[in-house]
Amino acid sequence: MEKQSISIKKVTILAGAFCAYMIGSGFSTGQEVLQFFSVYGVAKGIISTLVYAAITIWLIYTLYGTGQKMQFSNPYDVFEYYCGKYIGKFYTWYSVVLLYGIYVVMLAGAGATINQYFGIPAYIGGYGVAILALLTALLGVEKLINIIGVIGPIKIVFMIVVGVSAFITMASQPNLLSENSALIQTVGFQQASGNWLWSGILYAFLGLVFGNAFFVMNGQTAKNLREARLGGVIGAIALAGAVILLIIAENVYLDVIEGQQVPTLAIANHISPALGLIFALIIVLCIYSAVSSILQVVTRNFAVDKTKKFNILATVLTVVGMFGGMVLPFDKMVNLLYVIAAYSGIVLTGFMIYKEFINKNAFPFRKSNDENKDVDVAV
Repeated sequence: MEKQSISIKKVTILAGAFCAYMIGSGFSTGQEVLQFFSVYGVAKGIISTLVYAAITIWLIYTLYGTGQKMQFSNPYDVFEYYCGKYIGKFYTWYSVVLLYGIYVVMLAGAGATINQYFGIPAYIGGYGVAILALLTALLGVEKLINIIGVIGPIKIVFMIVVGVSAFITMASQPNLLSENSALIQTVGFQQASGNWLWSGILYAFLGLVFGNAFFVMNGQTAKNLREARLGGVIGAIALAGAVILLIIAENVYLDVIEGQQVPTLAIANHISPALGLIFALIIVLCIYSAVSSILQVVTRNFAVDKTKKFNILATVLTVVGMFGGMVLPFDKMVNLLYVIAAYSGIVLTGFMIYKEFINKNAFPFRKSNDENKDVDVAV
């Protein structure tokens, strides 16, 4: 078999697109990492992250590969491919509703962030991000991935800056990390789960349901399986590294983040007011890239991108989201959606394992763009 060639540029873009999609408002503000990992202390948080990374790497490797090999006309077809017609349709609609709900609350988060730091009315900030996201989604999936694929590494670089600053602080205060690691569990931060290991597992399955269709769509743009899988795996490893750096930073700067809604912004301001300004902009950039991706993925369930139907639906969904995002409670809705998504992801993974390892011929998929021919491609 001839060895598949890869493009380093394309692999980097695929990895960056994964990071850009996953680092939305929850991650970029530091709240996700705080509640899922940091609150349990450094040692438990890092071990939990490694468990999360192991699960995520397999999921991404599989889904990027499935997307590249199957070339679904609709990325949501991946649910029918793994779960069969009826359960697949349920997951499709469940995923659409879930993603759109997250899209709406992310717009609310964008407005709140812009208002908090820049003093601009929340509705103007939310509307601005919504319109930019719409314009990006209308460019089509290839352009979208190229754009957010550049944004992803920028986010990772900032996490590295925060992590390096934490290490410098630790050098002058050797006992700070261990002391704060024990103290952080008593401060009263919200926890995603009562068990640190289960928290990491839930975070992996949350990512699965949140990004399933996008991962498939992302993999489709690669020219071969090797390129798709490599881009996905590198992205997953980079994200796990960013999580670990943020766990260390949030423990080191415990006194800085205590009582703060946006821990990363508080840390950035503590390091340097100029860095705080830059990170406020990065948070908005994080939300913009995630919102653009979600809008593209949700609309793709109803229409092919860059068509008149797609453009109309994307515009309508944007307008509804703009107004909905100004009235819905950001934090409560996100928490509710994330918990439900994580548990539903466990069930979905069971179907994936069954098809990948037990019965590759289960749920034969009928491709709508191939003269309704039954196909079952092993990934």
